Amino acid sequence: MIAQQIINGLEERYPKRLAEDWDNVGLLLGDNKQEIKKVQLSLDITDKAIENAVKNGVNMIVTHHPFIFKGIKNIDFSTTIGKKIRDLIKNDISVYSIHTNLDSAQGGLNDYLLNLLDICESKVIDKNSEDEICGIGRLYKLKEETLLKEYIVQLKERFQLENLRVIAESDEVKIKRVALINGSGMSYWRKVKSLGADLFITGDVGYHEALEAKESGLTVIDIGHFEGEQHFVRLLKTYFEKINIDVIIYNDGPTFKIY
Repeated sequence: MIAQQIINGLEERYPKRLAEDWDNVGLLLGDNKQEIKKVQLSLDITDKAIENAVKNGVNMIVTHHPFIFKGIKNIDFSTTIGKKIRDLIKNDISVYSIHTNLDSAQGGLNDYLLNLLDICESKVIDKNSEDEICGIGRLYKLKEETLLKEYIVQLKERFQLENLRVIAESDEVKIKRVALINGSGMSYWRKVKSLGADLFITGDVGYHEALEAKESGLTVIDIGHFEGEQHFVRLLKTYFEKINIDVIIYNDGPTFKIY
């Protein structure tokens, strides 16, 4: 299958126009006329991700995080980004990134996480200017009030998490209205609070943001950035299987272990 055919299918489901203004999505490296026989899904373009793609005869890596964000003034092979670009071109591997447009779209990553939690109805937290049924984050109600400690157990099970961080007065607090933003969403905590959320689930929670949110009465669960977005590979894997493209998964993100 030609690369552009794959791209067209992805962008039909997750349009580029839904991406945030600061984002950089689409075909970041490669030829849209290239024949693609094998795709690798990776959260990030790491050296090991490239090595795995080369070893397995991959023609295209589809990532969630764009490995080219800002303008590049030179390609120096002694730098991390320069070496990656050299190795990708040398091995004829294209790179396509699908980031905040995947997060925002109906049926995208936020909705996939809600499906894991058996949530059928939700509202968009920050509506996209291009399409109001899409946008950053989801707000939903539980069927009944639940103790935080009980919901923590459910989250760890459904999201396959060994650990998470909880910012709360007590794990005995009751929650009913929940906000979810995958990745790094703590900049939205005030909006989440204004929408009436009891609990905010996101990643990359900083100390000062956590302190302010806690003092405002908002409970926060930090599931981790990688942990909240690693599911993108499972979401996109179904798309590639439907179009009969050989697909493999390789994630090499900076997961943190607690000892």
